[in-house]
Amino acid sequence: MFLKNPKLLLKSSSFRIITWYTFFFILCSLLINIYAYTVISSFIYEQSRKEILEDLDEFAEIYRKDGLEALREDVYEDEDETFLVRLVGEQNKALVSWIPKDWPALNAEQLEEGTLLQKNEWKYLKGAGHQDEFEITSMSMPDGTILQMGQDIVEREDLLSSIRKVYMIAIIPIVLFAYLGGLFIADRALNPIKQLINTLNSIVSSGKIDVRVPPDQTDKLHGELISLFNTMLEKIEGLMNGMRNVLDNVAHDLRTPMTRLRGTAEIALQTEQNPDVLREALSDCVEESERILVMLNTLMDVSEAETGTMKLNPEEINVAPLIEDVVELYNYVAEEKGVSVHIGLPGELYLKADRNWIRQVLANLVDNAIKYTPAGGRVEVEACRREQEVAITVKDTGVGISPEELDKIWDRLYRGDKSRSQKGLGLGLSLVKAIVGAHRGYVEVYSQPGTGSVFTVYFPT
Repeated sequence: MFLKNPKLLLKSSSFRIITWYTFFFILCSLLINIYAYTVISSFIYEQSRKEILEDLDEFAEIYRKDGLEALREDVYEDEDETFLVRLVGEQNKALVSWIPKDWPALNAEQLEEGTLLQKNEWKYLKGAGHQDEFEITSMSMPDGTILQMGQDIVEREDLLSSIRKVYMIAIIPIVLFAYLGGLFIADRALNPIKQLINTLNSIVSSGKIDVRVPPDQTDKLHGELISLFNTMLEKIEGLMNGMRNVLDNVAHDLRTPMTRLRGTAEIALQTEQNPDVLREALSDCVEESERILVMLNTLMDVSEAETGTMKLNPEEINVAPLIEDVVELYNYVAEEKGVSVHIGLPGELYLKADRNWIRQVLANLVDNAIKYTPAGGRVEVEACRREQEVAITVKDTGVGISPEELDKIWDRLYRGDKSRSQKGLGLGLSLVKAIVGAHRGYVEVYSQPGTGSVFTVYFPT
């Protein structure tokens, strides 16, 4: 694939990681090798020049103390002297000149060309191969003469050349090692991403979202990435299952009123022209249509509240008279069923919220409490302030909720076994939770079958 389109290779993350790692590894290795070579070569130069400088000082001392003849005697005394020794006078005339016998390649004319150096200054002289084979340094004497000493540097330069060759050869394994290291680093860095891609490909190809990336315990960052990815998949799976359940419930709940609606219309069409029968059929159709419309509107309200798009008009409201209004609205229903309703409220209890939606929350809770409380039962509505919250509690002595159903009562269109005997859409509590959540509050419920339930909603002040 990369051979057909080289641009894809340049865009490859693996290729870029390997390239950058290899480049920096080689660069660092070269810098280290250059530094090491500099240290080694400096040491070799220092050691090779140390003896010649000591001899230079020694000859200079002899010349200063004992004169020219003493210097000549000392220089010519040792026929095996390996250093060049010259004492240059006026007009570059050599007063003393000793050139080792094994220096036949030295052109003596080079000694007379600009060799007036200071001590520790070095001049290179070429040999027969026109390469630097000798080096020379000088010292100015008090009488104006110049004392010169030189040495053969062929062995030293050969040694340094060998060291340089070793470093050059070492570049090959360095490049290979850098490339292998880049491969390892790229594999380690991109392995979690490859696992995520493989998992996503599996989900796309199979349509099953229950696939998870194997956890990584070797690297904390990779482990967190995989954990977050798996958590995201679990949430998506939960949302999809929730949507699937909602659609199933909507389809199920729509089927009954739609069937009744169609049945009523068909009966009306088959009936002879009787105005009373037709009017009754139309009334039933309107009632069923209204039930469907209420269910759809409530579903929309729940969805808007949960997604944060519900339009709220927050204002400072006193909850106490609002609760009294709602309870008064349901007093007739409660009295008809034989349920007593009691309220316990402070005189003033303010919170900032949307009045109409808070009224809807209270209405749903009171309606549920009266609906599931048998005759002779009791419903209590209380409200109070708890630190930075306002808590509103609706308590009943009704049928209660089983522990298995407690976590499901907030789901859309969920109706427990006991609630199916009552009229309703199964959306009241899900709307309560969604509205309270839209006001940044939360809900709690405590219930025991046969004893009753306690619903509490909390709103921030």
